[in-house]
Order: sequence, then C-alpha cells, then structure tokens
Amino acid sequence: MKTFFESLNYTVNPPNEGRKLVYYIITNPDGSPRWIFPSFTKSPIFLKFYHIEGVRSKVFALLSKLIFKLRLQSFLYKKEEVFLGTDENKQPLIHLFDEQWALFTGTAGPNNKMVLYADRGTAPVFMKIPSTCKASEIVAREHYGTQKIRALTPENFDIPQTRLLENGILEMDDISRSGKRSNIFSEPHKKMLTEIAAKTAKYTEAGKSECFQSSMVNLEKALEYGDSRIPKNLFTALGELSSKLKKKQMVTTLNHGDFTPWNMFVKEDMLAVYDWELAQNTSSLGFDAFHFIIQKGIMIDRKSWKEIHEEINAATGSWGESLAQKYGTTWNQCLEWYLFINISNHLELYSRQEHWHAQINWLMDTWSEALTYIMSTDKNARGLLIDDIFARLHSKPYATIKFPDAPPSQLDPYSDIDICLRREDAMSLINQLQSHSLVQAVLIKKTSFMATVQIILANKEVLNLDLIWQLKWKHLEMMSATDVLSRAQINRYGIKVMHPFDLVQYLGLFYGLNNTLIPGKYESYLNEETDMRSFLHSLIVTSAKLKDIPKELLRITIEQHPSNKGLYFIKNATNYMLDTIKSLFKPKGMIITFSGVDGAGKSTVIEHVRKEFDKKLRRNVVVLRHRPSVLPILSAWTKGKAKAEQDAASTLPRQGNNQSSLSSFLRFAYYFTDYLAGQFVVYTRHVLRGDIVLYDRYYFDFINDSVRSNIRLPESFLRAGYFFLLKPDFNFFLYADADTILSRKQELDKETITELTAKYLTLFNTLDSGKSSSGKYVPIENNNLEATINHIMNTTTGKAA
Repeated sequence: MKTFFESLNYTVNPPNEGRKLVYYIITNPDGSPRWIFPSFTKSPIFLKFYHIEGVRSKVFALLSKLIFKLRLQSFLYKKEEVFLGTDENKQPLIHLFDEQWALFTGTAGPNNKMVLYADRGTAPVFMKIPSTCKASEIVAREHYGTQKIRALTPENFDIPQTRLLENGILEMDDISRSGKRSNIFSEPHKKMLTEIAAKTAKYTEAGKSECFQSSMVNLEKALEYGDSRIPKNLFTALGELSSKLKKKQMVTTLNHGDFTPWNMFVKEDMLAVYDWELAQNTSSLGFDAFHFIIQKGIMIDRKSWKEIHEEINAATGSWGESLAQKYGTTWNQCLEWYLFINISNHLELYSRQEHWHAQINWLMDTWSEALTYIMSTDKNARGLLIDDIFARLHSKPYATIKFPDAPPSQLDPYSDIDICLRREDAMSLINQLQSHSLVQAVLIKKTSFMATVQIILANKEVLNLDLIWQLKWKHLEMMSATDVLSRAQINRYGIKVMHPFDLVQYLGLFYGLNNTLIPGKYESYLNEETDMRSFLHSLIVTSAKLKDIPKELLRITIEQHPSNKGLYFIKNATNYMLDTIKSLFKPKGMIITFSGVDGAGKSTVIEHVRKEFDKKLRRNVVVLRHRPSVLPILSAWTKGKAKAEQDAASTLPRQGNNQSSLSSFLRFAYYFTDYLAGQFVVYTRHVLRGDIVLYDRYYFDFINDSVRSNIRLPESFLRAGYFFLLKPDFNFFLYADADTILSRKQELDKETITELTAKYLTLFNTLDSGKSSSGKYVPIENNNLEATINHIMNTTTGKAA
C-alpha cells in the first residue's frame, strides 16, 4: 500500500502524524488484498473491476450492494488505517480524502499493476499504477497502443482517451457508462474485428514475420529456463507446430492482445474496449476472436477444450470462415497461429514467474489438450493423449509403476499404464478424460483401492490406465502409497516414476504374493543402485537371484505393517470382501464368427483380433473351431480324439466322397445337435462370464459349403436349421478375388472359390437385411490386413468395451 500512496504523491507518516485515512480491504482466497476502498465510500464502486456475468458473480454483486445499503461494511470487511501527508512541491494526483474511489491490486507477477477508479462525477477516470519496471513499460505501451488504434478513426467501436501522468501512471476516461459486460461473442465483436482487419491486414512469410520470430524467441527462452512446472509435451507440440507453420504464408492484423469480456463493455450495437497494452500490429488474423472465447472458457466457465472448441465453431461460424477466406487462409489455420503465438509468449512469462496462481495450471491443462487436438491424426492420437494425460498430472504427486524408459507417446500400442496417485487426483483425471476432445468413451471399473480406466479414442484406439491409490494384495496393504509418492523421481522424459527402492519392493511383493517369479524383463530393476535398504528389499533381491519365491515370508512381513493391524485390518478386509463380490458381476461377453474360403486369411485375422481383445480391451478370449465341440468329431468314435483331430487337420477340405442322403442327414443331425446343445454351454460357460468367443468358421459352412463336412443335403433345409440357433453378435465373411486366394493357398480351384464367395456374399446380405435377424453380418474384402483388423475392431469395440 505504501507504493500506492507514494505513487499518488502522498507520504506515509507514523501513526497520528498527518491526516488519517480509514479504508476497507476485500481479500483474495490466499489472504492478500484484492480490492481497497475508503470507509466513506457510499456504494460498492469496486464492482467496476468485477466481471458480473453468471449466477455466482451476480449474487456476489447483489450481496455487495446490500451490504452497503445496510451499512455493514465494518462488520464484514477488514478495516485498516493510515496517516498521510503531502509534499508541498507535489500535488496529489487524486484527492483520496474527498473523492469516491476504489483500488484493484492487480494480478501477482512481474507485470503487476494496480488499477484505481476515481468517480469524479461527470468525468470519472481509471488510473493504472505500475508496481514494477516491467509493468511501467506495459503501461506506457498501452498509452501508445491506444493512440495507435485511435489513429484508425474507428467507426464500430469506442476506446478511451489516455494521458501519461507523472510516476508512470496512465489515466484514461471511463467509457463504460450505459454499457454492460457480456460473455457472448456477438455481432458488435465481429464488426469491430472485421473493421480492424480491413484497415490493417497484411501478408507475410511466416519465417520473416516479426510476430512469429518473437514467439520463437520466447519459446526458446522458456525452454532454456528449464522450468520443471511446465509439462515437456507443450514444448514438443509447439516445436512441431512451428515447423508446420513457418512454411505457410501468414496474414497479420492489428490485434488487441487481451480481448476478453472483462476488458470491454457492450453499448447498444458497438463495443467500448480498454487495456490496449498488448496490442500488436503483426499478430495473426482472428487472434482476438479466439482469445475472447478461449480465455472466457477457461477462466470463467471452466470448460474443457472440447467444449471450448465447440463454442468457437458455434460463435464464429460462417463469419470466421468467410473472414479467413477473404484473406486467403482458413479459420482452422488461424486457430493454429493463435495457439502457437499465445502459448509460446505465455510460457516465457510464466517461466519467469516465481509463484503461480491456480489459473495458470488451468491454462496449462487446456493448452495441452488444444495442441493435442490440432496436432492429432488417426495415427498419433493415442500417443498425444498419453502426453496430455501426463501434462495434466504434471503438477500433482504421482508415480508410474514399471514405466519403460521411452517417450510416453511412443509406448507400445498394447501397453497399459499403471499410476500410483491420490484418489482425488484419479477422480479428477477421469472427469477430464470424459470430456477430452480425442476421447469417444471412458469405461471405469472402481474398487476400494484403484480404478481401471479403459479409454476408447475417437479413432477406436484403446488406452488402459490403472489408477492406484492404495497398493494392496487381497486384504493386505503391501506398501504406503504416500511414501511412494513422496519418493517419486522424474525420468529424462519428464515422467515421474517409482523410486528404484520402491519399485523393487513392489515387483517382489506383487509377483511373490501371487506365487510367481519376477518376469525377466523386470530383472534389470533389481540391479539399480539405491542408498535405501530394508529387510524386505534384501529378501526380494536375494530370492530373485536364487529363483526362489518366498511367498509366506513376504506375507508375514507385510502383515506386521501398522496399516494391516487393528481397525485398519478390519477396514481392508471388509473392502476386499466387497471388491470380490463386485468382481462377480462382469459385463456379458459376445460371440464373433469368421467365415471364408480357405486362403481368405481367417486364421491370421483371428489371431490378430484375439490379441486386440486380450491386450487392448483386457477381455478373456476363447477360440473355437467351426462349432461348440461339445460332441467330438465323428471319426473320434473309431480313431480316438487325438488321432481324429490330427487326421482332420492334415486332410485337404472337400475330400469326402459321401453321396448318401441318409448318411448325410445322420451326419448333419449329429453336428446340428452339437450346435443346438453346445450353444447353451458356450453361452453359460463363456458369454455370461464376460469372455469373447471367436469362431473359426461357423454354421454358415453347412449352408454354403456342406461338401466340406461330407454332407450333401438341400441348401434350403440346411439354412432352416439356422433359425433354431442363438445368433452370434457379429459375423464376418472374409473374401478376396480368386487369384489372390490361390496365391495364398492352392486348396480349391478358381471356379469353386468364385462360386463359394458369391454364395457367402448373398447369404450375408440376406441375413443382414432380414427384419427378424439379430446380430451383424459384415463382408470384408481382406486385401490389407491392417485395414481388415481396424474394420473388425471399429465394428465390435463399442459393444466389447
């Protein structure tokens, strides 16, 4: 406060020397002063600094007015006093003892400036009072920026007259009267920005642009500062974006730079706009429009990037596209320019700022997702999402478990991520993922100690997270999660990983208590140097070298932990029982069939699909050949099961010479009985338990290719049998042209391949269009394995997950 009074040419005197000024203070949540006003003020004029939009802010404004009306200030606001004097050689810039005034102390940081509002009746003014040298430069820049914009003789917006006073103070007229603040980007905003673009738009090569070069310098400075509070993925994404943009032509215009609802008023059909200190002649087209919606979305609405981006499209719509098209660019590219310039410049600013307020972390989270969104393609979406997840956890305590020494975005597509963190941080992350722009669905299975999170991306890729807040085995706590979090280390990729001491204990306990040796791929962790020692640590390392599993000793050791005794034991045991009961209620599984002539690639496709369901979707997979096989193949009655299966596997298809209708009927009746009875066995044993059943061939072979099973009966009769069977959830017919199939296998002739393919296609199209048919029947031309697998997984993932 002393700086404030002295800036206005007052001297702060000892108590009882000079004139006493009594004032009230409204504080920030951290206790620091926010608004200050004299005790004789008759109304809450500090609301001049407050953005009143939304229920919460309106309630606050209403309560503030009520407090003044009832004269309750002294009961609700902090009161202080100061004794002031004046220098006979300096006139006070305002009369603090006579004029109605209020002070906003500003936002902490190197750019801090206080803002004073003085109500002088017919000529009220604002004064910006810089607190630092950097702030003095900004205030001076605002004066010159305002003069520059006034020189454009604006027609569709109003700006204040400004005057530079002594002590670096900027005085400006109050142009807010008869205006109101609004969070809506509307026609007055569009008119103003359209006018400025028309008067100032220029074309330049990005590499030669002053704005681009300045942003690159700021980005490099922020990188050099090495501020560990800034997630590394922001620098990586901005580097990639700069490489993309520098090859483009850039459209620059004069921009306000901080075009936000709290810096302007709507007056009928035009805007009155303040705070031009960040104005630039060479910023990107559309910068102010994006800044208005994005800053408001983050700071006021607390929206996710997905919601903000939807608002950008809805609010700017055809206006933004036509504006960009007029100047030979696209609105999406204007958004890319905005994000690069704004984020790069702010990273440099925040890296120099010692103390961060909570809003900076809000910005970091949204910027990370925004960059993830605009840089994503179907091929890199999963990696970018992983980067964004760790960016969101960056400022929170966490420790990854068994995390590989590799960039997070380059993890194997079948790898899961295990993270130890606080429960509240796990829930917060889940909420953020549910509204993420790259995410289609988030499936959550919660227990008392962890949450298993399966993320289905918009491109149908899958990412599995285990979010663990209590490290348990059955009813016993293996280790203290709090201790693990406190010892976490940051690896070279900026990811917090378990301390080597904790990782060895976790591996030993996790695998040892489950009566399994530590897998070879983790043995290297046992040799990592650590200055921490314990009986448990030594036991695990020694036992691993001897290939021994000391399960009982491990169990007895952790049972001695205080967290496994007394009331903690009862709590853990109760939670384990409830978790066990909950685990019995699994989602239903499903049945998927694969049909096709020999050489169509069924076996290869089934193996890949099995791996996708097993490794990515974490579902148990059962592969059945042709039928349920409750009954053995017929020849097993004479040859024995093993010999019959060996002969069947080595015999080429369609080699049977059965011509008898009776023999065919009996053979079909035997196999149909297997289908009829076996379908219920498969359903209860597998589907109800959540398994994914993959059939390598199915009943459709009897309909279209009964000769393969040495059966010769009318097709219509065989097809009627399908009516009595439970319908599989998905049925895929894999096919290719005859020449392609013959290049893979020479088991059938070209004519037979062509004939069977046509019959299968007709059957699948008929079944799929049938009104009473359930399940899906999908023909796929299997010429590209990756495309085939993607098609199958995209079709089934929604139900399987």
